[in-house]
Amino acid sequence: MSPPARSLLLRYGPLVPIAAVLIWHSLRFDFVTDDAYISFVYSRNLAEHGELSFNLGAPVEGYTNFLWTVILALGMLLGVPPELSSRVLGTGLAVGVLVVAFRLTERALVERRPGEPAPAPATGWAYLPPALLACSSGFACWASGGLESQLFTFLVLLAIDAYVDADAPGRAHRLRAVGIALALAAMTRPEGLIVTALIGVHRLALNLARDRRLKPSIDELICIGAFLVVWAPWFVWRWSYYGWPFPNTYYVKAAGETTAKYDAAMREAGLNYVWAWVSQTRLVWAAPLVAIGLGWARPRERRFALTSLVLVLAPVYLAYVVSVGGDFMGLHRFILPLFALAAIAVTLGLARLAALVPAPAARRGVAVAAAVVLAGGFAWTQARLTRDSLDVRYLTRPGGAFADRHGIDTPAFLIAYTENRAAIGRAMAGCFRPDDFSIVGGAGAQPYLGRMRGIDVFGLVSERIAHEVKPHRPRAGHNKWGPDPLLAEHEPTFVFHCYAIHSAPAMRPLPCGAFWSARGFEQVTLEVPGLDGEREGRDDDGAPGPARYYTFHVRQDRAFECPGLVR
Repeated sequence: MSPPARSLLLRYGPLVPIAAVLIWHSLRFDFVTDDAYISFVYSRNLAEHGELSFNLGAPVEGYTNFLWTVILALGMLLGVPPELSSRVLGTGLAVGVLVVAFRLTERALVERRPGEPAPAPATGWAYLPPALLACSSGFACWASGGLESQLFTFLVLLAIDAYVDADAPGRAHRLRAVGIALALAAMTRPEGLIVTALIGVHRLALNLARDRRLKPSIDELICIGAFLVVWAPWFVWRWSYYGWPFPNTYYVKAAGETTAKYDAAMREAGLNYVWAWVSQTRLVWAAPLVAIGLGWARPRERRFALTSLVLVLAPVYLAYVVSVGGDFMGLHRFILPLFALAAIAVTLGLARLAALVPAPAARRGVAVAAAVVLAGGFAWTQARLTRDSLDVRYLTRPGGAFADRHGIDTPAFLIAYTENRAAIGRAMAGCFRPDDFSIVGGAGAQPYLGRMRGIDVFGLVSERIAHEVKPHRPRAGHNKWGPDPLLAEHEPTFVFHCYAIHSAPAMRPLPCGAFWSARGFEQVTLEVPGLDGEREGRDDDGAPGPARYYTFHVRQDRAFECPGLVR
């Protein structure tokens, strides 16, 4: 083996068992959430028909993850279903985050001297952030799930890594990679623009603090140009294609006239979401280490470029998360880009404290012991969190199926909800006509697997609900609800958002069905193989046995027939 190959093996070899832990941890969840199936519909229509639309011929931007959706569509062209590719890619990108976190920690701890060849020598502390991420319940959960979370995290961290590397002497050309990575991040999630703006502000402040300079350098101009060359043509295309400057999901979740009570409830939900992150990850107890790690750096050090950027980025990003009310899905996926930065900050603080030990031999022993205690204690708390989040006993509460009193759903509920919609979609896949149109609750697994045309009552794929209905439901992602008269104007064939999952074939009239019954709809019941209402917390008809019946409304003149129909 050549010396360079041996050096790379010694440097990256310890990451292999850490990555194995992450993969194992991710497989504890191993699921695709219902929201991911929304993107799958767009991916399929792009792959099969060349349209980025939910309903063919009527493009509405009901996704916020363009790059992820296109990548999955490319996989479908190659014959790989998104249910598989999204999980494989998500886990692979999470492993990529471990590698970038390792490199970023190295850059912060090992100052690079002019003329020094890359890569910089490894330091043992650099393996701690990847180890913490591999043990993290939230990080492992959203390596699964089928969503774009890990792609966005990887691109943001890649941009920060290149940004910090560019701070070393002779490495300013790395700013070009920053521009490209940020453009791709902004095409993956809208929050990429926030990260881009904050890195720009930080660069301006850094230039002023160090060199009293406002004029951008050639490399900085190239960075800006690289961003615009990648991002601007896409933005112009999507505005012209969909007709709005922002995604439809923005108008559903963050636009419209609100009341003071609504705004206060959203802030409370957002604060609870952030608190859940800092408490469940035990970051609240590690706050002193974070303060030391971020506060102990000299302005001319490359480490300062990282720590000062985190001090700019983290508060603004968390304030944004609070302002949108957090998320209804548990384990902190909206905060995922900050996971790695928090792990690095904790590591920098611990390394700084260990460096205060005067004797070199004792210093190494203290460092190893401190790292083992920190990682071991964190792994223990996260193992319990993973167990609890997958426990079906945590699904129900009086009056609803939410995971806790704040309305955040556990992975166990997300899995049960999605599996039920998937079962319904599969059971009805051959029962729709090309001209059928449905109103659904979740616009994911049921429309995707049933190949249904329609809109969701929350307005994610409905332009009219997004722009005509005011936000009135202070729950992240479910801020609007289409009123029945507006939904009726779509002339639906099926109404699935007014439904019941139950145990006995007979079903009393649905309380929400009076409006539709008066407009020529009948209530029908379908026996669905694989349905499990008890796990979703919705089998409330009092009948014994597993819930396997699904009741909904269909227009009477449709003469609906489908295997398993009970009526």
